[in-house]
Amino acid sequence: MPQIRTNVFFFLLFLLHIPYYLFALPVLPEPDPSAQPFLPTPTPPATISAFPEQSDLATCPLDLPNELFHGINNACNVKSKSGELSRNQCCPVLGAWLYSAYASTALSRAGRMSASTPYDLPVLPEDSESCVDNLEKALKGRGIELRKPNETCDVVFCYCNIRLHPFNCPEAFTVSKQGKLVGDKSVKMLEKDCLSHNKDHLSLSGCSKCLHRLYQLKEENGMNRTRKTDRRSKMHSRDCELMGLTWLLSKNRTAYIHTVSAVLRALMISSTDGSDPQSCSLASDGMPLAVDSAELDNKSSATKHSYMLSTCMIYVSAIVIYTMFMFL
Repeated sequence: MPQIRTNVFFFLLFLLHIPYYLFALPVLPEPDPSAQPFLPTPTPPATISAFPEQSDLATCPLDLPNELFHGINNACNVKSKSGELSRNQCCPVLGAWLYSAYASTALSRAGRMSASTPYDLPVLPEDSESCVDNLEKALKGRGIELRKPNETCDVVFCYCNIRLHPFNCPEAFTVSKQGKLVGDKSVKMLEKDCLSHNKDHLSLSGCSKCLHRLYQLKEENGMNRTRKTDRRSKMHSRDCELMGLTWLLSKNRTAYIHTVSAVLRALMISSTDGSDPQSCSLASDGMPLAVDSAELDNKSSATKHSYMLSTCMIYVSAIVIYTMFMFL
């Protein structure tokens, strides 16, 4: 009998020293019932005008999930050391979320365009004004305001130079017999190379790989980057890049939002001299630009719940074993 009690005592002592995380069960955050699915909800054709200038009632339907508000609020409320709005932090995230919200509208309009449309036709009218108005109204409804860097410069157009208009990139995208927009092999490779398997930490090499794959969209069918000698060719090249990024966001917003924001950052930084960046640069802490507080809060909450659960399991086990020990 003393030997049994001794064995039970040492077993109990061993149990209490087992690291709590060995008992922890994965705890998933409760889904937000108001969150929209990854893929944008198709907009009824009747609500989308072919060209904004053809109708006084032209609107810009946007897909605005809860994550968009968190992401924009966190990125665009960050100020630089000088106390001013941080362009490198705000603009790429704002652009990524705005292109994501605009994806369904942009790609549906692109699908109506002829696949044989030459790239040197005049640029299609922008949706920027109506789209940004809709976005700002939605943000204000959530108590979020895009504060202008000064009285004469707004955030989206002037400060971040974000423009929205129907895309046209026949080098990589065509319209099927069923009238659907489809991507060629280069688009499939883009989907593969831009997919980050670790959304919590986007590597420089992964971002740069996506960036170089993006350039190849406009090089298909004989379209070589050496032709980027005039302004219209450069605009078309950027159109293909933005269409590729918007395509990714329409395929799976959650999977691609961090990569797209990092690639946009590289493109925006280099836009001053007109050259194509050859590599990406991330935030100094290595975190993806579009990470938001909701994700961090969910992780913190899950960790806390795991710790509490494991602690309870240890004490319950201790009580049971102690009771058995007393009755032996």
